[in-house]
Amino acid sequence: MKHFIDISNLSKERLISLLNASIQKKNRSISKEDLNKVIGLFFEKNSTRTRLSFELAINQLGSSSIFISSKDSHFGQGKESLEDTAKTFALYLDAVVMRVNNHKTLNSFSENSTIPVINGLSDLSHPCQTLAGLMTLIEEKGSLENLNLVWLGPITNVAHSWIEAHKLKLGFNLYIFCPEANLVKYQNKLQSYDLQTDLHNIVFNKIDHDILSSTDAILTDTWKSMGEEINENDLHQLDKFCVTEELFNKAKKDCIFMHCLPASRGQEVEEKVIDGPNSRIWIEAKNRLFVQQQLLKELL
Repeated sequence: MKHFIDISNLSKERLISLLNASIQKKNRSISKEDLNKVIGLFFEKNSTRTRLSFELAINQLGSSSIFISSKDSHFGQGKESLEDTAKTFALYLDAVVMRVNNHKTLNSFSENSTIPVINGLSDLSHPCQTLAGLMTLIEEKGSLENLNLVWLGPITNVAHSWIEAHKLKLGFNLYIFCPEANLVKYQNKLQSYDLQTDLHNIVFNKIDHDILSSTDAILTDTWKSMGEEINENDLHQLDKFCVTEELFNKAKKDCIFMHCLPASRGQEVEEKVIDGPNSRIWIEAKNRLFVQQQLLKELL
């Protein structure tokens, strides 16, 4: 694996190995390693967890990071080509983490880069977040085998990465409950990237309470993803897919709640759920550090 652009870049075996190594790293006392690399962080979008977790991961690997805002670069201002920017980065950096508006930027950059390119988020996918979610599930449930996961709401970039993880046949079942309009929007996005995926028996336009009653984890995302337009009619259709306390209590008693953050309490999830005893959002957020640290080690 030269780059990490999507979950699909990993085989099932390599993904499980990466997760197990991340858990082992977390359970050991933290000691600074001596990788001695320089990693660039090129961001077109604002960030809290991605920037913090990558900078800390890099530091704990005995390496240094250089933050490059798109506003401060010639490429971001349209004054230098992507190809020349990729070559320039390779002169000074050992790898680059990119958080971009358009997934095509990642694809093109990786095609022109001689150093590893890591997806820190795009409009299509957010694979590092899904790695952290998978790690959280293994910690909480002991294994991914036979778990039933339910995603509620729009099929966002994070949901896309969960779909890719499901396609690797890691052992869990994935069910997505969202309005028909959101499914169409997602399919249109896939077409714009010349992609397609079989969503048969995965996506449902209404909540199936039989599936819900056997659910091990409920996941969701903000309804207003950065840079994506959503109108009042779309928001109204999503109301019935809010993770309410009443809905959450219909799942298994040991069901956990997960969210990539940032969250809008009272919109996609009620406060009593996201801040309740079954919420694992902060464990999931912390796990970004460990999966990204292991990812960097394997790529460098």
